[in-house]
Amino acid sequence: MSQIYNFEKYTSKVFKMGHFLSLLDDERRKPGINIKNIFLGCYYGSAFRIRATSTIEDETQDGVLHKRIGSISDDTIGYGLDNLKVSSVQDGWYMISKIAKRNGMLRGSPFHDHIVGVFDGIETYKSYKRTCKRCLTRKIDTKEGKKVQYYHREVVLTLVGYDFPIPIGLEMMRKGEDEVSCALRLLKRVIKNLGVRFFDIAICDAIYCTPRFFKECENLGVIPGAVLKNNQEDLLESAKSQIKLTAPVIEKTSKVEKFKLWDLKEVYWYTADKDVRVIWAEREVWEIDEESKDKSYHWAKRKKVFAFSKKIDHLPTDVVYSIGNHRWDIDAKAFMDMVKHWHLKHKTLHFDRAYENMLSIRLISYTLFMFFFFRHINSRRKNKIEKYITMARMLYRSACVHLEAKFILVK
Repeated sequence: MSQIYNFEKYTSKVFKMGHFLSLLDDERRKPGINIKNIFLGCYYGSAFRIRATSTIEDETQDGVLHKRIGSISDDTIGYGLDNLKVSSVQDGWYMISKIAKRNGMLRGSPFHDHIVGVFDGIETYKSYKRTCKRCLTRKIDTKEGKKVQYYHREVVLTLVGYDFPIPIGLEMMRKGEDEVSCALRLLKRVIKNLGVRFFDIAICDAIYCTPRFFKECENLGVIPGAVLKNNQEDLLESAKSQIKLTAPVIEKTSKVEKFKLWDLKEVYWYTADKDVRVIWAEREVWEIDEESKDKSYHWAKRKKVFAFSKKIDHLPTDVVYSIGNHRWDIDAKAFMDMVKHWHLKHKTLHFDRAYENMLSIRLISYTLFMFFFFRHINSRRKNKIEKYITMARMLYRSACVHLEAKFILVK
């Protein structure tokens, strides 16, 4: 079976794409083109790594998407997605997440089978001219003086510790709110739709290390954790004072690295009026000094500090430290790949709801493609495909040969 037929069969049978499409709620009156076709155009476009909706239009006119979904114009895509209810796309996204967990795709995490999520914000759009009702604004110093810049920032919740980071939710930041408030709104929505026990631990950046975030997470049944920096100076100083009186629980020394790890079980957080668990790691790495003229080697110091709720006390030190380290997976493995290969920051469809729907479709397409690649293709091959980009090219070339869909999702 060709790769494109394999992909369509896998997503149809495993993730119920036919049912997903039936959930889409279109608010247009007497639409000429079904919203399912418009959704599939963007969905296939993302899977084939097509950058712009104008290119998707070309592919539907006389290209790889013509016999799959029919001819669709760029304007129709924008108008259709702007009238597509965001909540209906999110419902389909929740369905995919539930299927993944029910089918055991979230088992085998390196955290004693605890499911760990990461909240992080990403800026996907900025312009000095184009704007919409949901744009955030800020003043930027330019050569022509101060200008108002319009931008969008979103918070994404991603599960980490697997073959690839798994996005399960996205929330657009609103005017006048901070990233933490946006993340808490996303957390409440995800828990309401996926259940209290869908994931167990949240690890975040330093801006989330606040009493409010920790309290809200605990009230919702999620164990909070965050990178600890100077924004919580009282907690950092309390941990630092304990380190001077406590020996590290893990200490390793080699020719190129010196590593010390402290596990402080009870550190008083004055601002929150509670004790938390702090993991403090210090490393010295023997590396080239890039700033020196002769490129000589020197010992470079590295430090990572994490604060966790006391409810994580049942997990051993090395597991908790590993959870903290996976906080950067969303940047290094998800956002970086999505921006470079999946065109997440491409300026397109800048309308109220169309932009958010396009971002969600790209994340959904990314998730299904990666499940297909890691859990279906590479899990069965003796000679593994090293890079998923290679698989994406194979998928597009296969679609160019097999123009008609074998598994009919829309009529």
